[in-house]
Amino acid sequence: MEVSSVLRAHSKTILGKQQLIMEAFSKALEIIPQQIAANAGMDATDVLNNLRNAHYVPGSAGKWMGVDVMNEEEGICNTFESGVWEPAANKLNSLASACEAACCILSIDETVVNPASEKPQTQQGTQQAGRQMVSQGMGGAGLGGLAQGAAKGALRSFKGRGGA
Repeated sequence: MEVSSVLRAHSKTILGKQQLIMEAFSKALEIIPQQIAANAGMDATDVLNNLRNAHYVPGSAGKWMGVDVMNEEEGICNTFESGVWEPAANKLNSLASACEAACCILSIDETVVNPASEKPQTQQGTQQAGRQMVSQGMGGAGLGGLAQGAAKGALRSFKGRGGA
C-alpha cells in the first residue's frame, strides 16, 4: 500500500499520459490488500479506505500499516509491530514481472505499425506499392513468374473449372 501511495503522489508531479499510467498502476497495486481483506471475509472497501488514510499521513508509522485479518473491527494494523514479515525478494520479483507484462502489452501499439501507411501516397502509388509487395512475396516475378514452369501447368489444369 505504501508503494501505491508514493506512486500516486509522484504521478501528480508528472504531465501527460505518463501521469495517467502511473495513476492506474498505483491503483492496480491497491488490489492486493483489497483481495486479502475480501478473502478474510471483511468489507474490502472499508479496509482500503482505512489503509489509504493511514498511509496518507506523512512521517507517521503509516508505511507499516496493512490488513489485519485477525481483528475485523478496524481491519488494519501496524504489521511491523505485529511481526508480519513479507519476503522482499518475492515481492520485488512479482512487481518486476507484472511491470514487464504491462510494458509488453502497452508496447503493442508501437510494434504494430504499417510503415506504408505513414507515407502520404496517391491512389496510384498505393496500388503500385501493393503490386510490388505481392510481387516480392512471390519471389519477385509476380503472377507472371508464378504462371511459368510447373505452376503454369497447374493453372492450365483449372481452365474450364472456375479457374483462370
